[in-house]
This record gives sequence, C-alpha cells and structure tokens, in this order.
Amino acid sequence: MKINYSILFYFLCIPLGYDFYLSAADRNLSAARTVCFIIALLMTIYGGFLNAKHQMKYRSVLWMFFVNLVLVLGYIVSNGGTGDSSLFSGGDGAVGFFLMHYWLNMHWAYLGFINLPLFSGDFGFLCIGTCSSFLFPSIGFLMGRLRYKNQITT
Repeated sequence: MKINYSILFYFLCIPLGYDFYLSAADRNLSAARTVCFIIALLMTIYGGFLNAKHQMKYRSVLWMFFVNLVLVLGYIVSNGGTGDSSLFSGGDGAVGFFLMHYWLNMHWAYLGFINLPLFSGDFGFLCIGTCSSFLFPSIGFLMGRLRYKNQITT
C-alpha cells in the first residue's frame, strides 16, 4: 500500500495553524508564528518530495488542491459571488464552505497578514489557501522528481 505523503503532511500541518492563529490576539508577526509557517511550508514541500521519491504520479500531490477548489467553488455558488459573507447571517451556506476551507488551510494564515488589497477579504484568504495547496506541494514534487529522476526503486 502506498502512502500519500503529501496529504499526510498536509493534515499534520493543521495543528500548526491552530498554534499560529491562537498564539496571540494581536496582529503582529511574532517569531512563533513565523516558525509555525516555515515548518508548515517545509512539511508540505517535503510531502511532495516524498511522493516523487516513491515514484507516485504528479496528481497525488494535487488532492488537497482539488478539495480546496471544490470548497472555493461551493463558496462562490452559495455566496452568489466572491464577496465577504457574514458569520451571523441565518442559513448561509457560504459560511460553512469558508469555515471548512479555513480549517484545512489554517497554516497558511500567515500569508493573510500581508497587506495587499487583493487579500483583504474572505475570498482573498480562500485564494491564498487554494494557491498554496497547489504551489508548495508541486515545488516539492518537482524537487523530488529532479533528485530521483535517474534512480530506479523497486
């Protein structure tokens, strides 16, 4: 049985996000938050690297990206667009999609503190999580593919 290391390490990063986000109430970028982000970044890259080392297909690192993409599309459809949604608005399904996406991608919250107008709302965070779940495991897979390109494993 092959283990999908990319998904395994991605789920192991979720507690780092909780530690990151709950460590302080203020919005400063403390050293603990930076360390949690760097550990999450290295773990997702390493998960993609291990998938390449064990000769898995490229799509094996994209599962979390596809899950995030479905959650973003669900958010867009249920919210009626890409605007912000209120947490206290009755039966709004957009909040459920946003919270599920937020739970899966909490370790990328560090990138949400970058003061860019593009990332100022709810949809900005959804874009950060979705792009990060594609970019970082893909970089790790590419590094592993280049490293183990000429080696044959059984």
